[in-house]
Amino acid sequence: MKETNEKLNETATLLSRHPAKHRMRIAIAVLSIASCLCLLPPAIAAPGSWTQAADLPSPASATSGCVVDGIVYVIGGLYPYNALPLQAVWAYDPRTNSWTQKKDMPTARRFLSATAVDGIIYVIGGTGGAWGAQVVLKTVEAYDPKTDTWVTKAPMPTGRGLHAACTVGGIIYAIGGTASWPSRLSTVEAYDPKTNQWTTKRSLPKGIVFPTASVANGLIYAFMGTDTFAYDPQTDQWTAKSQHSPWSYGLMSSTVDGTIYLFGGMTEDLYGSYDLSLAYDPTQDRFSARRKMPRTRLLSVCGVIDGKIYLAGGVSIEPVVNPNPVYYKTVDVFDPQGGVTPQILSLACESTNHVRVAWQGEAGLRYGVQSTTKVANGPWTRINFSSGGNSFLATNSLVEATCLVPTADTNRFFRVLEL
Repeated sequence: MKETNEKLNETATLLSRHPAKHRMRIAIAVLSIASCLCLLPPAIAAPGSWTQAADLPSPASATSGCVVDGIVYVIGGLYPYNALPLQAVWAYDPRTNSWTQKKDMPTARRFLSATAVDGIIYVIGGTGGAWGAQVVLKTVEAYDPKTDTWVTKAPMPTGRGLHAACTVGGIIYAIGGTASWPSRLSTVEAYDPKTNQWTTKRSLPKGIVFPTASVANGLIYAFMGTDTFAYDPQTDQWTAKSQHSPWSYGLMSSTVDGTIYLFGGMTEDLYGSYDLSLAYDPTQDRFSARRKMPRTRLLSVCGVIDGKIYLAGGVSIEPVVNPNPVYYKTVDVFDPQGGVTPQILSLACESTNHVRVAWQGEAGLRYGVQSTTKVANGPWTRINFSSGGNSFLATNSLVEATCLVPTADTNRFFRVLEL
């Protein structure tokens, strides 16, 4: 926190709060955060923005897929949860904003993983069979988008589902998962498409299930619960990194410009789900909040095209233990460079306990104002508006509101947050 505190002090502005004879001042900390999840430095990157693409033709959760040559592929999965697993393959082209059905995957499966090497998609593991009599699969099948054909490859040594897979240096890594719920595997196995062979790699520090994994700067980062583990293929070593919050299964992730973005997921007891968006900076080993998703979501395909992240399929909440889950056809698109970070532009004292705050925001978003007397260590508390309540719906990009503040404090810091 030392670096953050210094930045706060550097950006603080002191304004007269009372007539000069009282010499009382208000300090405005020009510090903005994109959500309530974590404290961010004032020079925060854009909070991100969300738009929608054409709907997936058929809903699917517990699916997998990836991006090849600017096309998103959604493969397999389930709908609904107690039906037989799916074989369907759908391809989305952002240039036409349309979906095309491709040749079915030979093996129907759910809770699978997929990744690409040299333009070929490799689908790994998962579970097949009827619900309640599921078969854990070692099966590996490769799909060539150019020829719309499938080929069976060497099976994975350890059958598993609910695992992650990603590619570094032309080698595919299958990470974690389970062979029998709720057990958690720490097993890591690597597949070389050139030799069609698997090798065992160093195990994770602990077993993980329902993980997500993404690559940044040649390292694999795996996320589950609150844990972050980094794997270096050159040394075959795992390293524990910063933890994140809240605890989550079924996160989705993608990397843009060296930053890993994490989305959604569900609670450990499976009864809750999230609309959170987090950005993880591997160079600083730090998480920060970004604009929340338009809806709670887990277990969807997550892929990058032209710097934007596409979330396709998935479900609103874990369907086995929750009634009325929503299986999504909706495709949400996240632009990490979009959106406006709320910044305090001016402050005017209207009376001894009323302050007029103006900030840059976005119409249609709801904001709150927090205040503290100790910028270094808080605590920060939400303050009420004179119009009532402690949240404010913006109708323009320039937002102005009058806040009620205590009269006893000689100095007070403010910041705006997006709710």
